[in-house]
Amino acid sequence: MRQVQTQNNKSVNEALNQVLIDEEDYAGLRASIDAYDNFDNIALAQQLEKHELLEFRRISAYLYKGNNRWKQSVELCKKDKLYKDAMEYAAESRQPEIAEELLAYFLDNKLHDCFAASLCQMYDLLHPDVILEMAWKHKIMDFAMPYMIQVMRDYHSRVRAHICIYYHE
Repeated sequence: MRQVQTQNNKSVNEALNQVLIDEEDYAGLRASIDAYDNFDNIALAQQLEKHELLEFRRISAYLYKGNNRWKQSVELCKKDKLYKDAMEYAAESRQPEIAEELLAYFLDNKLHDCFAASLCQMYDLLHPDVILEMAWKHKIMDFAMPYMIQVMRDYHSRVRAHICIYYHE
């Protein structure tokens, strides 16, 4: 079946993917879906979302991400405590709402290190005033301080650049 898969036929891909699932070969499944994209992505994601093995649920989140279902992808990662993946997918989404929801989740669950790591990973999606308020309300300003220092540095550099342009005109 693998030899025929090179033709990227939907029926062959779906049959082989099912064999890989039945054999619990998550590495083989991941390689298959990365190499051959002609299959029902959402149906496979929904099937894997309920799988007993974590790595198959991880593939489900990956498939949702690949189909721009960012919220489902991040929610599945949170459910399985795949926080690194959740941060990565929230950043890739380019959606500030998803990023802020993930930060709120980390704060609600007292995952302060994940909160701090997310500030770096999702830096350009975040609103500094929102981050400052979140950190202040949860009494974790120290975790937000590296982010706030970088924001101040970036803003200072922008203001300085505009001043230099203004005075050189």
